[in-house]
Amino acid sequence: MNFHRSRNSVTRFSVVAVLAAFSLFMAACGSSSSSSSTTVANGSTTTASLSPYIFHADLSETGAGSFLGSRQAKALTDLADYVNSTGGIKGHKIQLDIEDNQSSPATSVSIATPWIAQNVQFIFNGSIAAAAKAVDALAGKTGPVIYDLTPVNPAPPNSYIFASGISFKLDFEAILNMLRSKGLMKIAFLNSTDVSGAVGWPVLQSLLALPANSGFQLVSHQSFDPAAVSITTQMSVIKAANPQALIVWTTGTPIGTVFHAQSQLGMSAIPTFTHGGNAVTGEMQHLQSVLPKEIYFPTGPLYLPPSSLPSNLASVVSTFQSIVAKAGGHPNDGWGLAYAPALMLIAALDHYGVNATSTQIKSYIESLSSFPNIYGVFHMSPDNHTGIDLQGVYMTTWNGTTFVQASGPGGLPKS
Repeated sequence: MNFHRSRNSVTRFSVVAVLAAFSLFMAACGSSSSSSSTTVANGSTTTASLSPYIFHADLSETGAGSFLGSRQAKALTDLADYVNSTGGIKGHKIQLDIEDNQSSPATSVSIATPWIAQNVQFIFNGSIAAAAKAVDALAGKTGPVIYDLTPVNPAPPNSYIFASGISFKLDFEAILNMLRSKGLMKIAFLNSTDVSGAVGWPVLQSLLALPANSGFQLVSHQSFDPAAVSITTQMSVIKAANPQALIVWTTGTPIGTVFHAQSQLGMSAIPTFTHGGNAVTGEMQHLQSVLPKEIYFPTGPLYLPPSSLPSNLASVVSTFQSIVAKAGGHPNDGWGLAYAPALMLIAALDHYGVNATSTQIKSYIESLSSFPNIYGVFHMSPDNHTGIDLQGVYMTTWNGTTFVQASGPGGLPKS
């Protein structure tokens, strides 16, 4: 049975600095000065008669993707609360229609199909690759805009499909840059056999085949079933190959299985690099006793102190982090993957109005060539439906308490 609820945002934020930052951000997005408020007899204005604008989100709040989907739901809820506290979108409050796809592609399709039939203009899609990909197949030539909340699936140019987050190619480029800077050229690779794990392997292969990366030596490649309770066999093979560093490509529960095997086999001293989706405070705290001594993640600016960022990113990241903190969370991809496209949708609606068509929303997002967002400065275009470049990728590490910056942009040494 589908899980459905409609959420009306009611919480209000009173942090003046945060509100000011958001106002500046909206101004930078080219927001219009026109208003949809209604003038009443005494000359005051009201927005009470304006209908809400509904955000439709098909998320993995339960099942294998719940570590992402549950946070994405919270991110959209708290951002909506926050925007509503500043007057909404041209006076229209944001209302959320969030449905739980239970991390199932079939359920995801059953949620999205009636939305498309109802001419919904924009869908926050999927949380995990398999669920998102199933809905991507429903994309038409005139919409809706389908914004995948995962970077795993391709976002075809000139389509109505977009992808949130850092692509695997950029992840690996940053990782290889950091490995090279540390002189760690003898590497092993381990991936889970699910979509997000298996897709990483050919991407890494293609990068290692480039002349610039010819100095790397891949001494072992192993894969494992993400449902396995032990992977000591694969890890023993890797240990025997004596790598200088290990790259692990999986997210969620399986990463704990990997770290336990590393610890059991005395491999915790091997510097370990893994997907940014694992850079979650709660997960690191839970696994603290078995974590490698050095663990690194490719992440976006959303993890960094705003004071360390260029001014155009600092205000956006500061607002994001304030909203997350107000909700009792910690900045990570679970929050960011939904928040980033929501900023672009809000900007499009502020430009065109809440009756914007999917074609107008698509065109507006494609026009954002220097858009400050929590994953860096986006350079969107009809040919680029992700917008992130290597300058928006920073390597971070877990210091036992929090995530701290371990590299400059692109995984290169900090200046």
